[in-house]
Amino acid sequence: MHTQSAIETYPILGVNISPCSKDDFFVSVNERLQNNDEQLPPLFVITVNPEIAIQSIIDNSYRNILQSSSINTADGIGISWAVKHLYNRSIERITGSDSLEKICAVSAKLDQSVFFYGAAPGIADKAAAVLVERNPGLQVEGVYSPESPEMNFERLPITTQLELQQASVVFVALGAPSQEKWIYKNLHKLKRCRLIIGIGGSFDFIAGTQKRAPLIFRKSGLEWMYRLYKEPARWRRMLRLPLFALNILLLKASNTIIQIPDTINLPKKDFGFNSSGKNGQKILQNRTEIKN
Repeated sequence: MHTQSAIETYPILGVNISPCSKDDFFVSVNERLQNNDEQLPPLFVITVNPEIAIQSIIDNSYRNILQSSSINTADGIGISWAVKHLYNRSIERITGSDSLEKICAVSAKLDQSVFFYGAAPGIADKAAAVLVERNPGLQVEGVYSPESPEMNFERLPITTQLELQQASVVFVALGAPSQEKWIYKNLHKLKRCRLIIGIGGSFDFIAGTQKRAPLIFRKSGLEWMYRLYKEPARWRRMLRLPLFALNILLLKASNTIIQIPDTINLPKKDFGFNSSGKNGQKILQNRTEIKN
């Protein structure tokens, strides 16, 4: 007999956003890291911001990756706003930067090893050292900064390949969409991986090479403004923010009724994990479209 599970997701420009709270998310992380079932797929987490949502519109292969992940969290304030605007539902932001530190804390507690992949040379090493100091007992399986985001797994040093294959948790800091594409391409090679997540520039924040926005900016949803002030070269990327907002407003205007996506019930054995924290289940990526 198969246990049935159901959870709704919120499609935002074709990307299904999980409604899980921070508490639910970290319960899922904790339970997945404790589960020794080798047949259970890794928890593949993508922290979605408006830039990622826009990229998925013009890159079909990237959209497919976003639809294959275990959990798509709302990283940017724009995603939370879009869910509220379209579905009248409030969801919590779960960012890559916050997740990195908390997942390391959980990993240290559960004696699970981690690997830091990406960022500029030396940055991941500094971030690893800081996190080991903050989380005594944290096992760092390895650290590596590839020559390019597209570097094939087989071109990595043999020792790095082996370390990646031994790690329970892999943090990938190549920036979107490169990090999600790398994960999708290589996840099947990471035999002992239980959780993998793309974290963008989080290593830089932890290492101190870049300063994260003050808490008041983060809480008010203006972290993007602070980063633009500190990194003016990001202005081209920021052009996607008004484009994202315009798409959401037009989508809302074109629909007289925005319905909450229906839940989908499927057998527990077919999926990896879900935010309710039950082993052997996966966040269901509900493909329900907003009806005209």
